[in-house]
Amino acid sequence: MGFETSESVKLDDILKKFGFLGRYQVRMIFLLGFAFYINGMHCVNYIFVAEAVPYRCKVDQCESNPPVFEPLPGFAAPNHSQNCYKYKVIANDSGCTPNNFNSSIIERCDDWVYPNKDSFVVEFGLECQEWKRTFVGTVHSIGLMIGLFFQGQLSDKIGRKLVLIIIGVAGAVLGTVKSFATSYSVYIIVELLEAILGDNSSPAYIFSVEFAHSENRLRQQIFVCIAYAIGAIVMSIIGYNVTYWRHFVQAIYLPALLFLLYIFFMHESVRWLLSKGRKQDATKVLLKIAKTNGLTLEKHMLENLQCEELGTKDSPLRDTFRSKIVVKRFFLCLIWWISCTFICFGLMVNVVSLAGNKYLNFALMSIADIPASFAMVYTLNKFNRKKPLFGSFMAAGVLCLVQPFVPKRYIWLSTGLYFIGRFVTTYTFTTVYMYTSELFPTYTRNSMHALCSSIGRIGSILAPMTPLLSQYMESLPTLVIGAISLLAGLTTLLVPDVANEPLPDNVKQAESLGARRTTAQCC
Repeated sequence: MGFETSESVKLDDILKKFGFLGRYQVRMIFLLGFAFYINGMHCVNYIFVAEAVPYRCKVDQCESNPPVFEPLPGFAAPNHSQNCYKYKVIANDSGCTPNNFNSSIIERCDDWVYPNKDSFVVEFGLECQEWKRTFVGTVHSIGLMIGLFFQGQLSDKIGRKLVLIIIGVAGAVLGTVKSFATSYSVYIIVELLEAILGDNSSPAYIFSVEFAHSENRLRQQIFVCIAYAIGAIVMSIIGYNVTYWRHFVQAIYLPALLFLLYIFFMHESVRWLLSKGRKQDATKVLLKIAKTNGLTLEKHMLENLQCEELGTKDSPLRDTFRSKIVVKRFFLCLIWWISCTFICFGLMVNVVSLAGNKYLNFALMSIADIPASFAMVYTLNKFNRKKPLFGSFMAAGVLCLVQPFVPKRYIWLSTGLYFIGRFVTTYTFTTVYMYTSELFPTYTRNSMHALCSSIGRIGSILAPMTPLLSQYMESLPTLVIGAISLLAGLTTLLVPDVANEPLPDNVKQAESLGARRTTAQCC
């Protein structure tokens, strides 16, 4: 630990002087908000890129010139599988008549008719291979899982700013390269690399938490959530207007090259600098912030600024995992993350299958994220962390358990419950993001947060597979999601409430989180 005197000044004491929305804070909100705006498009771009498209078998005897995408007559192909199979033709010159087809022999199609040939499925020949189309999303989730394993540690080692820039630019380059893929295999490989190296939401989020005073930390997160939602809404608008998938990919990835400008407009996280013992660099940044906000910092505050040191010869991550208390919280956070990604991505992937315009549905779902963010800020300010998170997990679970029993004829009610579920899930996910970042020490905060996010991607990998459960029981996928949400809600009772407490800089401070409140309640 760093040596403290009665005059030692903590970083939060200085951050409080900067206020809530000074010029510096506004600039940081725009810079970090852009990262989440970009992430709102990149993280689920496969929903529109590798979207399902209609097609059917081409039966030469029944085609016009040129072929028109219309249902085949029942005697030419099975009604339930006209996209993959057809009946055997008896004589090629007998025309499109029932007598020219043998309905007792079914053949697999070797050519297809489409309403639009400019699609991912058609260009890469994925007809009747639905698993290859959905595998794009699975690969992206696997890539995120792999990438987050090292992104957090890299951010804790070399800094939030540098990692944010490197990963942001890598995402722009690799994402653009995807649009020039010449085969499905090439696309899958680049998709994996882009997900591993191109998602900078983790360092951006940790930066957004660290630059704010504890009293303002929650309020500033609402801008992050809104930026993410706007990114998803804009992606829907681009998808609606830019119909060719290659041009769509270029439109959403090229703007990320702007991260190069962050070299000139963004400072490093002061909290991270102090955790590395770089007090002189941290002081310079604080003076620049004060100048930007038109403030003057007292000399004694900077001279007595507390600079936390590791106090261990081992790696910070190893030191963190030596604490049984911190490890227990880590495993509880994993349950939260797996549950959230499982529910959230399951709803997100399936929203385009709802009745109506898929782009409008996705935009409406994303708009629901904005009031959910305001609700999060209000309730977390009023009721701290534990109770709101417990309540949202339970509410999501109950909604999932109730939805299967809604009569199918009430489409509006079923769809309404879907969007309410999305609202509650977004609220839960943003709360988990915040809660996780507050439970771990500064020198491993991004590593621990990224590990939770990384392993939590198990949920997003499994989510696309839940429809397979419906072959055993139609409502089983929803019931499973509901049960998982209820289980996650119960685990929130095992962690301390850390609202309005300073972020812990080391393991000892992390272990003592909530102790003061617990003591007060006991007395």
